[in-house]
Amino acid sequence: MFPKLTPLQGTIALAFLAFYGFAVFALTRDYFLRHPPQPPAITAARSDQARAGLTPADQNSAALGEQLRVAAEDASTRIPAELLASNPVLLSQEADRLFAAQRFDEAATLYRKLLELEPGDTGAYNDLGLALHYAGNTAEGLDILRTSADGAPEFQRIWLSLGFVAAQAGETDQARRALTKAQTLDPDSDVGAEATRLLGLLD
Repeated sequence: MFPKLTPLQGTIALAFLAFYGFAVFALTRDYFLRHPPQPPAITAARSDQARAGLTPADQNSAALGEQLRVAAEDASTRIPAELLASNPVLLSQEADRLFAAQRFDEAATLYRKLLELEPGDTGAYNDLGLALHYAGNTAEGLDILRTSADGAPEFQRIWLSLGFVAAQAGETDQARRALTKAQTLDPDSDVGAEATRLLGLLD
């Protein structure tokens, strides 16, 4: 049973309830005005940024880098030509991807473009020579490998490539000299060990 209230007590109780309800409404309204609700995707993205300590600009850069990485790994996707034309790193990655996919003619084209940007990149000459060989242009590949090996006599890998391609072309003496050079530069390295193995095959 509810206690019986006098008219004065009932009026006071109603006034209190009205004031309480208004106060709750006002506080709630003020909170949402100061903190408007956001879509879950935006909230989650900002939360991830905060945890990673990244600014929105950093996030955009990271997203672009991830898109380029995926593009470089996906054999059906090409990195935009405007990026390849000016970025040696991306150009090298795309050329290597094509080489690994056995698209040697296309890889050779990109290695040539890379060398236009980085003419002193002996590794790119090495890869171009191999790509040309596998594309069926062994003679040009050998010429590039010979010239590059003479210009970078301490670069072990290009001597190995020269020896391998020369052996494939039937130029045994050239192959033996190049492989011996690769072996001598660092016999304990993986390149040196492979040179030793190929020399054994020649013998």
